[in-house]
Amino acid sequence: MFDNLVTYHIQRSGPLPASDAVAYQYVLAASGVYLRAENRFFDALLPLARCPVRGLAPLKPHFRLKVPRLPGRLLAAVLADARQARRPDNGPPVIGLNEALYHFHHDGAVVRVTKPPQRATAASVAGVESNTPNVILDLHSHGAMRAFWSATDDADEQGFRAYGVIGRLDERPEIRLRLGVYGNWFPLPVSLLFDGAGGLMDIHWQETKRGISHADA
Repeated sequence: MFDNLVTYHIQRSGPLPASDAVAYQYVLAASGVYLRAENRFFDALLPLARCPVRGLAPLKPHFRLKVPRLPGRLLAAVLADARQARRPDNGPPVIGLNEALYHFHHDGAVVRVTKPPQRATAASVAGVESNTPNVILDLHSHGAMRAFWSATDDADEQGFRAYGVIGRLDERPEIRLRLGVYGNWFPLPVSLLFDGAGGLMDIHWQETKRGISHADA
């Protein structure tokens, strides 16, 4: 339907020209293959495969947040709600209420968090609605389990937005973020998206492969 849904560019010289892709663009440069994509929230050129390619021009990867960072207090509110979901009436954790899903909406000025209609089990959670507007971050909880990306997460998180998971809610709570670009994922520091971690430990630095650092921002 779209000939330019995905496009390809060889960086021979000069500045990188404007992208002609609707979804994303593969770019071959002196240091390897990059993935390039842009939407109303992000502008990114990120490494897919590192390798020397003789005769091509170098490129510097970048990630730019095009809207103000999200308030860290919203992460604190999500953490409190995810803990409460595990402990109704402040009682002991209940099996079957381990996971919850949250959407962070950003209209360019105001950020809000919603808990969309969802189907949750002790080991998974999925939103019932798929076309939710202005979602910059899709975040879910893992209950007492660590914050990690499961095969189910990889299968579900196929859009172009930030994705997050929080875990170990009953111990020292932790968070992991990544930028998803249509099935490609890049670890993302919390501080690039939020102005604070809301009491969660960012474990981004445990993942360095194809990650986004502050030097790339």
